[in-house]
Amino acid sequence: MIDTHCHLTDQRLLARVDQVVSAAEEAGVGTMICVATDPDDARAAVALADRFAGVFAAVGLHPQYADRWPQRGLVIEPLRQVTAHPKVVALGEIGLDRHYPDPPLDIQRRLLTWQLELAGELALPIVLHSRETVLDTIALIRSVGLPGERFVFHCFTGTAAELDAILDIGAMVSFTGVVTFKSARALAAAAGRVPLGRFMLETDAPYLTPEPFRKVAVNEPRYVPHVARFLAQQRGMTLGELANHADANARRFYRLP
Repeated sequence: MIDTHCHLTDQRLLARVDQVVSAAEEAGVGTMICVATDPDDARAAVALADRFAGVFAAVGLHPQYADRWPQRGLVIEPLRQVTAHPKVVALGEIGLDRHYPDPPLDIQRRLLTWQLELAGELALPIVLHSRETVLDTIALIRSVGLPGERFVFHCFTGTAAELDAILDIGAMVSFTGVVTFKSARALAAAAGRVPLGRFMLETDAPYLTPEPFRKVAVNEPRYVPHVARFLAQQRGMTLGELANHADANARRFYRLP
């Protein structure tokens, strides 16, 4: 299986990364996309991709850091350079976040616009962080003129109406362990409506550990099959059938070998 979104450079995983990657492989998770949140993190993600055959990288500047990067060149030039690496398979995670009052949304929009302009120069898919901002994000995508098919809304936790808006522009959605939570039944119901060709699976490790391991402090890529198993049961499919669809979607979207 493929974990399409994890943060192996987080110190909770990086300190024992050999063990984390080995445990994932033993659980049948042979491919992991390590997602960066700033230019320094991007270089660290690429270093892990060089080190492990099954690890690839996505590089971008997360909206929570938007106020730390006031100059376009300081963001875009390092990202442009690192995207030349052959194991960089996406730009991201980038996006908008209303959950906290800071950084202000206008500063986040500026940062996202810069990175979407870079995306216009690159032939890479785009991983979106869109926490409580799905419709804002879609409006910005439309304004820059990039096709919706290039985007995945990672860690989708929105409403059925927001899911429909994402599907309407042709984008993908990706589900984490949140979909397995007993408190997320509306999300689980919405997930069941996503066409089989339009979803992917992820852990967002070290965050959002799925049931039945939710009490585990640190999530890992090895737990992504539990997200798949939950969605398979919901659709009346076998784990293998559901995983085959998710992995085929990921290989197509990220152009993975």
